[in-house]
Amino acid sequence: MNKIKTYDDLLAEKLELESLLMAQKAIIRQDIVALKEELRPAAAVLKFVGKITARDRSNSLLNVGMSLATDVVLRNLVLAKSGWLTKLIIPFAAKTLGSSALIHSKAGGILSNLISRLTTKRAA
Repeated sequence: MNKIKTYDDLLAEKLELESLLMAQKAIIRQDIVALKEELRPAAAVLKFVGKITARDRSNSLLNVGMSLATDVVLRNLVLAKSGWLTKLIIPFAAKTLGSSALIHSKAGGILSNLISRLTTKRAA
């Protein structure tokens, strides 16, 4: 930086600093775009894990049915000879997974498939 002696020197320095600022902003924008591209797979994994672990409360009938089925099958059949801690933790994890948004997003297709199979068996 040169010593500023006149008003013209000040204006020239201002223009130089503004152009430097614009160049640095462009570099930062490019870095942010590159960072977003690098983090896209991690964001997809986190979104998937979030769908699995978060309970979806939009369809309470489906939640109750899955909860009841999970309790009956796991506690009475699969974990019949297990300890109390196992009978407490595994059904809770299975209910959370079963009522997750991932399952709910596919529940319509599963239910329609189940209903169509039941109606075809009754008709036959």
